[in-house]
Amino acid sequence: MDEFEELLTRELQRVDAPEGFALRVLDLAAKQTPVRARVLTMPVWLARQHAWAGGAIAAALVLGCFAAERIHVRQQQEKAEMAQQQFDTAMRVTDRALGQTRAHLERAGFKLGD
Repeated sequence: MDEFEELLTRELQRVDAPEGFALRVLDLAAKQTPVRARVLTMPVWLARQHAWAGGAIAAALVLGCFAAERIHVRQQQEKAEMAQQQFDTAMRVTDRALGQTRAHLERAGFKLGD
């Protein structure tokens, strides 16, 4: 073992309590008066206010969830419209390119079926 481990072993060895320690602790504990817990109650007017506030918070959360869902749906619709526009543009470009290629092939003497 190295020096640190030896020091730890020496310092962490079990040591017996002094004579009469347990009796002194028990005697001190018996002399102290137990602390009574105080029960706090909420005034009625404050309880009603909290109930109303809880309902308002719940309504605000529901409204927020509804608004977030609507925003999400609108964003999805916008993405779908954008994808459709891109698809339509790609189809027009492809049709034009294929038309030009077909015209070049026909001028070169290749007969293509429709």
